[in-house]
Amino acid sequence: MSYLRFRFRHKQTIATVLVDTEDDYERAVKAMLKARKEIEEKITRDPLFFTTLDPYECHGEIVGRMCHASKLANVGPMAAVAGTIAQYAVEEVSRFSEFIVVDNGGDIAIYTDRELIVGIYPSNLGFRIEPEGKIRAVCTSSGKIGHSISFGYADAATVVGSDACIADAFATALGNMIKEDFGKNEIEEALEEFWQTARKHVDGAMVVKDDVVGVVGELPEIVKVNVSPDLITKG
Repeated sequence: MSYLRFRFRHKQTIATVLVDTEDDYERAVKAMLKARKEIEEKITRDPLFFTTLDPYECHGEIVGRMCHASKLANVGPMAAVAGTIAQYAVEEVSRFSEFIVVDNGGDIAIYTDRELIVGIYPSNLGFRIEPEGKIRAVCTSSGKIGHSISFGYADAATVVGSDACIADAFATALGNMIKEDFGKNEIEEALEEFWQTARKHVDGAMVVKDDVVGVVGELPEIVKVNVSPDLITKG
C-alpha cells in the first residue's frame, strides 16, 4: 500500500513522517511544534532539565512524560526528547487516521494498518511491524553516529515497546552499558542486566556492535534490509 513521505526540519528536530494524507502531515507538524514549544519553555525556565544526566522531577503534558521516562530508565529527561516528540505526534494523528509513522532521528513511533519494515541504522537489520491497532515504538541509541549523548559503543542499541518516550530513554540507558571492548558474552550479560529493570516497561531490545547481535525479550520478526541512504533520518 502506498503512502506519502515528508521530511520535517525545525531547529534540532529532523523527522521523517509517513502518512496517507497531507492533512495528517499537517496534524503531525502541529503536534511536533507544540511538543517542542513546551520543551523549549521548560528549558528556559529550568536549565537543569536540559543538562542533567540523572532522573528528574517535573510536571507538564510533554515534559512530565520525559521526566517519568527518565526515572524509569535512570537517565536524564533529555534522553527521551526525540521519542517523546514522535510519540505525541503519532498519538495526535492516530485519533484521525489508521496510519502514521514519525521517525525522529531514529526514534520511531508507529500506528499502522499495514505491514511495515523498519530498518535499524547503522546495520543491515530491521523489524517487520504488523498492524496491531496500537502504537508501537522502535527507538535506537548509537555510540558511533548522531548528535545525541551516548557513553557507550554500540552501533545500535534498539528498544521496542508501546511508548516511544519510554523506549527512547531505555535505548539510551542500554547504549550506555555497551563498552568499547565488549564482545558477544559481555553484550549478552549487559542485556540480561538491562532486562531486569526494563522488562516491566518495554517489550524487548537488540544490540548491534561490529559483527555481534544480541537480543532480549519479545521483538518483532528480525529481517535483513538494504535501506537506501536517502530514507535514513539523521542530522
